[in-house]
Amino acid sequence: MTNQTLVGRCGLYCGACTIYRAERDDQEWRWRIAERYKIPAEKVRCQGCGALSPDCWGNECKFVKCLNGKGYKFCYECSEYESRSCQIFEEFLKNYLEEDGVDLRKNLAMIKAGEMDEWLKLSKEFYTCKYCGKPIVAGAKRCHHCKREIK
Repeated sequence: MTNQTLVGRCGLYCGACTIYRAERDDQEWRWRIAERYKIPAEKVRCQGCGALSPDCWGNECKFVKCLNGKGYKFCYECSEYESRSCQIFEEFLKNYLEEDGVDLRKNLAMIKAGEMDEWLKLSKEFYTCKYCGKPIVAGAKRCHHCKREIK
C-alpha cells in the first residue's frame, strides 16, 4: 500500500510539491519560501492533499478551496472539469504538461479508475532523482540534493 495522503486533488503528486519537499528536505529552502511569501517558516508545511490539517499550506490552494466549496474530493467530479470550461484547471494542466510532461487528466483518470496505488508508485518513481535516488520537485531542472541535471 502506498501513501495516499500524497494524492493531489487536482491530479498532482503531492510528494513533488515544493512546500512538501522544503519542509522535509531543507530548512533553509523553507525559510526562503517563507521570506518570499512574508509568512513564518512554520507555515511552510503540508502533509499532502489527503491529510490536510487546519495549518497546512494546502488549505490556501485554489483547487482545494474550490473543491471544498463544491463538496468534491477531486477535480474530475466537477462538470467544469468534464466540459473543460474550468479556466484555472486548464491553464494549470497546460503549464504542468509543458513543465514536466505530466498530464493531470491522465493522472485523474487513473485515480478515478481506482488505480491510485499504481499512479502513486509511478509518480514517486518519476519524481525520484535517477542519480542519488532522492525525491525531486515538480519543474526542477536540477536535483536539490545532488545538484545533477534532471533529464
